[in-house]
Amino acid sequence: MDKRRYPRFELKVDAKYNILSSEETLKGGMTRNMSAEGICFESEERITPGSHVNLEVNLGDKMEPVSLLGEVRWSQELVKQKKFINGVKLIEVPKTDEARFLKYYCDRMVEKLSGYLKM
Repeated sequence: MDKRRYPRFELKVDAKYNILSSEETLKGGMTRNMSAEGICFESEERITPGSHVNLEVNLGDKMEPVSLLGEVRWSQELVKQKKFINGVKLIEVPKTDEARFLKYYCDRMVEKLSGYLKM
């Protein structure tokens, strides 16, 4: 049974991340999917569940990436691809990015639902 409160949509865009407890600079990654409360992204390293990460996600709208702060809930290795996927629960979206992020999410929801009407 799916415990998610909000639908999750595919989102394959560039993202950068850093683990807040480290001094490392932003590292490149790619998102896989998103919901109103969370995001899944790829990394080249395992990120310990419970770690807080800052994500900069390019929504493909030719504007600056949105900034998202979240907590890693799980990390799974994709052995054949030599990378990890990480599930993140969003903790904070800065007010300057919140409307853009939620509009992007709602637009994906409308696209998905309009597909049902065409059936």
